[in-house]
Amino acid sequence: MADSTDGSSSFRTQANALFRKNLTFQRRNFKTNMRLILFPVFLCLLLVVLQNLVNIELDKASLKCGCSCIDQDGNGECERVCGIEYSDLDQVGTCSMPSPPEWPPLLQVPAPQYRAVRTDHLLSFGDFPNDSCTSTASCPTTVLMTGNNRSLGESLARNMFPSSSNFNSSNGLADVVLGSASETPVSNILEPAFFSSLPVYYIQSQCQANSTFSISVPVASTKVEKEIRCVQGQHLWRNRSSDINNELYAGYKRGNSEKKINEILAGYDFLNSNVSSYDVIVWYNSTYKNDSGNIPIGLVRVRRSINWVSNAFLQLLLGPSTQMLFDFVKEMPKPETERRLDFSSLLGPLFFTWVILQLFPIVLTALVYEKQQNLRIMMKMHGLGNGPYWMISYAYFLAISLVYMFCFVVFGSVVGLKFFTLNDYSIQFVFYFIYINLQISLAFLVAALFYNVKTAAVVGYIIVFATGLVGAGFFQFFLEATSFPSK
Repeated sequence: MADSTDGSSSFRTQANALFRKNLTFQRRNFKTNMRLILFPVFLCLLLVVLQNLVNIELDKASLKCGCSCIDQDGNGECERVCGIEYSDLDQVGTCSMPSPPEWPPLLQVPAPQYRAVRTDHLLSFGDFPNDSCTSTASCPTTVLMTGNNRSLGESLARNMFPSSSNFNSSNGLADVVLGSASETPVSNILEPAFFSSLPVYYIQSQCQANSTFSISVPVASTKVEKEIRCVQGQHLWRNRSSDINNELYAGYKRGNSEKKINEILAGYDFLNSNVSSYDVIVWYNSTYKNDSGNIPIGLVRVRRSINWVSNAFLQLLLGPSTQMLFDFVKEMPKPETERRLDFSSLLGPLFFTWVILQLFPIVLTALVYEKQQNLRIMMKMHGLGNGPYWMISYAYFLAISLVYMFCFVVFGSVVGLKFFTLNDYSIQFVFYFIYINLQISLAFLVAALFYNVKTAAVVGYIIVFATGLVGAGFFQFFLEATSFPSK
């Protein structure tokens, strides 16, 4: 009798009955549906309120370009003038800079307490200095070298580490190899090395007595006095580039069992270089690059490392007076800007994941409810086949999900969330369509594991919450990191 009823029931009749059943179920869960709809509305409004509060804080005068009242025309009237000369370090980044300051190029010199010394994890190389120099802050800074022509490498090293200071006040700082242990900025507007309490170093093979002096670095209409201190540099030869790789890794805090930092100034592999061919690979310190994917990437002081060894090669060929001067580094000119933090884009991915995944427990509990209440069996007894059931249920949840996402995108765009307005809507539609299809399919699969609605609902919302946290705190880091392979 059941078979004959199933055969006589048309697909249209089964679809109509199933849609009526679903609508009845949704009406019974009116409060749950309203909470589902209001949840993204609440999050969008919360992001807008937080963004406005952040903007109010960033609009304070202490975070804008510094200004002063000056009588420029000599008529006794005070005029408001703004610029970097009236700004502190928190304000200067927003100032107009038609001609940004020029800074001497620097090496990333390890701090005295972190310079490479002989330790238990570097016993295979006994040419590092003894660690007793750490207590007196007199440890030399080390450059590792390798290549197929050792005599060439030794000659280049002698040119890189002069025996006496080559500082010449007439040339300024262009012909002096300077370095700093300070952190690097994200732009060249200000060079922290000249505003920190740390000294600026210059590299010598041997530091003589009274080898410390001061220089004046022009910044806008003012000058910054800075102490220049000698640091001994040494080069160590290695037979293979793999040895340098191992030593660099062992000098990383997590690369050795002692948790000790043993930093190398730079590394050079001259490969097949000779007097007629120049080919080199440069290792550099990227400690302060901060390539985490969530904050702006800091600059690395690698340009001076390349210029340093290139000058050594030119001096080998053309004589010690030959130099390729590296005058300065500077930022591009910029207009006056406002300090802004796009709070909605910062928290948007986490909130967005939570919102779009809200549909997963809804679909899951609806399917488990029919199983728990034996509705599937009853519908099958009345002629509903498996094919029409799954097809109609899938189409129904897909329609509900499309309406939900449409309302979410429209409301988010109306309130001005850049998460929606800055991305092309056609691309968003394709992404949402694929995502909600995968979500419905996953709910159909997971529903087979549950027989109780409450258990399914708890697990479903735990999945929603955990997925957002894992996605924002773990996978986002890899996907946005520049080191993540694109292919």
